[in-house]
Amino acid sequence: MQELVDKVAVVTGAASGIGLGIAEACVAAGMKVMLADVDERRLDEQRSRLEAEGAEVASAFADVGDPAQVEALADAVTSRFGAVHVVCNNAGIIRRGRSWELSLEDWDAVMRVNLMGVVHGLRTFVPRLLAQGGEGHVVNVASMAGVVPVLEIAPYDVSKAGVVALSEVLQGELRAAGAPVGVTVVMPGRVRTRLGMSPDQPGEAPDETLGAPGVIDPIDVGHQVVDAIRTGQLHLFTHPERVADAEARFDRITGRNR
Repeated sequence: MQELVDKVAVVTGAASGIGLGIAEACVAAGMKVMLADVDERRLDEQRSRLEAEGAEVASAFADVGDPAQVEALADAVTSRFGAVHVVCNNAGIIRRGRSWELSLEDWDAVMRVNLMGVVHGLRTFVPRLLAQGGEGHVVNVASMAGVVPVLEIAPYDVSKAGVVALSEVLQGELRAAGAPVGVTVVMPGRVRTRLGMSPDQPGEAPDETLGAPGVIDPIDVGHQVVDAIRTGQLHLFTHPERVADAEARFDRITGRNR
């Protein structure tokens, strides 16, 4: 999608962090944006701020783990803006602990949002993109942890690996169908976000991330995502220096260095 001015994007998990960064970058590119999140206070604050800055935005509460709420979000987008062209499945949560000690509730919670939330987004929005015709794009936010697993966040690792695989399959299926709909899977490294923080915690990121080496701001991710939409890039590593880590992992898997 080369031309983004006046196109419509919907972004989940948009009240803070990467989702907000993507929304802000879409606005900067001239797009209209529907912000979705479960944190209603921050969602309202960010919508009001962007509106005051002249952006054409709207917001809606949406728990992406509930397919009915994702359907309602899609209805809200089309009701407000008349169409949707870019779908950003970004909402995510994390639970920490050793894989065998985490509760089933922790496992279920992470998979429900991080993986099934993307599934619900695809099942709801892709048919609409196809039905309305014209160009479209799906952005699925995974993580470097989806290609280079991190200890003691196993549900997060597993869910994000699933998002990578799902995105690759989706792109292949859309190409086979001859659909003008692109796909980008984002694999962020360290980004200043509220991931792991509760809604009532103040601030926008844990103190230890402030100024830490390799930590980038969400708006930087947002601009990279907008560029990927324009170029049709499938795999987006927000930290190019981390690509070597992914290559080393697959070398270990294939035994190339034995």
